[in-house]
Amino acid sequence: PSLRFLTLRLFGNKIRDAGARALAALKEAPSLRSLSIELSENGIGASGAQALAALKDTPSLHSLTLQVSGNSIGDKGALALAALRKAPLLHCLTLQLGKNGISDSGAEALAGLKEAPSLHSLTLQLYGNEIGDSGGEALHALKGSGIDCHVYY
Repeated sequence: PSLRFLTLRLFGNKIRDAGARALAALKEAPSLRSLSIELSENGIGASGAQALAALKDTPSLHSLTLQVSGNSIGDKGALALAALRKAPLLHCLTLQLGKNGISDSGAEALAGLKEAPSLHSLTLQLYGNEIGDSGGEALHALKGSGIDCHVYY
C-alpha cells in the first residue's frame, strides 16, 4: 500500500531545521495526495522553511497544509515557501505563518502564490508579523486573482 494521506501534529517540540529537512523527504512519496504538518513552535528557521518548500516536488500532491507559526522563518523563509507556487498539481494550500518575523518583502513573495498553475484555494494566516503597507497591498491583490483566497494578518 502506498501513502496517500498524511497528517502529522508535532506542535511544540524541538523539530528545528534538521527535522524540517527530514520531513521534506516526504516529497519522495509518489502517491501522496494530501499532507498536513503542524510544526508550530519548533525552533524552525529560514533553512527549515526552505527544506519544506521542497514539498512542491511531491508528484501527486493536491492539498498541503503547513502550520509553522511561532518559529523564526522570517522573510527568507517566506520567500522559500513562495516556491510552492511551482507545485504542478497543488489545488489547495494553507500556510499558517503567524509570529515568524515576516515583513513586507516576505508578504510580497507570498503574494506570488497567485501564479500557481492549479491552485484553487489559498489560505494565508500571517498574524503577529511585521507586515506594513506594501506587504498588505500585495496580499490584498490576491483577492482579485481568481483563486478562492483567505488572508489573515
